[in-house]
Amino acid sequence: MQPAKPIAPRPEQQAVQPTPVTEDGPPCPSCGTPNPTTRRFCVRCATALNPDPDERPTKIRWRKRPDRGRLRWLWRRLAILGTVLAVVLGGYLLWPFGTWLVQDVLDKTLEKEQITPSKTTASIELPGHPAGFATDGITNQYWGTPGPGEWIEFEFERPRRLLGTVITVGPSTDVKKFPTEAHPSLVEITTTDSRGRTETRQQALPSTTEATPVEIRRSDVVRIRLKVLEARGLTAGKHVALAEVEFFVRK
Repeated sequence: MQPAKPIAPRPEQQAVQPTPVTEDGPPCPSCGTPNPTTRRFCVRCATALNPDPDERPTKIRWRKRPDRGRLRWLWRRLAILGTVLAVVLGGYLLWPFGTWLVQDVLDKTLEKEQITPSKTTASIELPGHPAGFATDGITNQYWGTPGPGEWIEFEFERPRRLLGTVITVGPSTDVKKFPTEAHPSLVEITTTDSRGRTETRQQALPSTTEATPVEIRRSDVVRIRLKVLEARGLTAGKHVALAEVEFFVRK
């Protein structure tokens, strides 16, 4: 019989001693276990205790929707369109005021001159008192009409910036002759420009031998008509007398 082979003794199992836990460090942000200050990871859950401040969390890149760019393009175009419309509308609304302001400045700064109409006509003329007497520069000759409802019209040889007129009523500026005939107390003034557009207004005229200035201030005037609406002093045997009408334009 051969001698038996020696059998090596089996190693004895030793219980694994748990890692001592100290309480001299900050607790783990994940499990709350205290850790030594020298450790970088938690002794229990291996969570990083002192993460690198330079290490920032990776930003999540959201995938753009394919229609977001189209919506942005549409809103941008709508904003541009709205701005253009606002400018156009503002210009349209402010244009009349701007035009008036420019003309007002020119009227006050440029010189004015008196002109004589190239043609004078009337709806009716009394014998010895034709329409031409209203623009002859003499105040003791006048255009005569039987009563209200008649008109006298003046034309200019070219369009002018008409600043106003000066109207002298009655048969004469002599205070003794003035009451011998009736005179207009209310007239309708109609101006016509080179495009055929008309503007009409009423003007009251005082009972005086003094000339009455009437402001017009309209551009491109080619014709002006005065229609007698009411008369003062009209009795039997009298007629309505208009002594003189003068016109002033901008040079």
